[in-house]
Amino acid sequence: MNAAARLAHQNILTRHFVLAHTITRSQCAIMLMSIAVLLSALGVIYITQSSRVLYATFQHSLAEQDHLHVERGQLLLERSTWLMQSRIQSIAENKIGMIVPDAKSVVIVHE
Repeated sequence: MNAAARLAHQNILTRHFVLAHTITRSQCAIMLMSIAVLLSALGVIYITQSSRVLYATFQHSLAEQDHLHVERGQLLLERSTWLMQSRIQSIAENKIGMIVPDAKSVVIVHE
């Protein structure tokens, strides 16, 4: 084969190779739409999972809030118990040795 025939033969093979591997506009559009659908599906999956995690965190926070509210009520009740006048007077009399003064020993100062 001479050089001209070889070039002509290579040119035909190259053109055939390029034509065989080129994609048409419709194939390109279908491929782009397929990629868009796939990305959209992955986005939906991600958003769904994120919202489930956030909702679970929200429910956990609500349960913790309820627990803390109950604990606060118990602490307020305990505080009021500790501050009762009779308890303070009992501790003052028993532990410190204080007594309630009688009326003769009370002096009222006027300004």
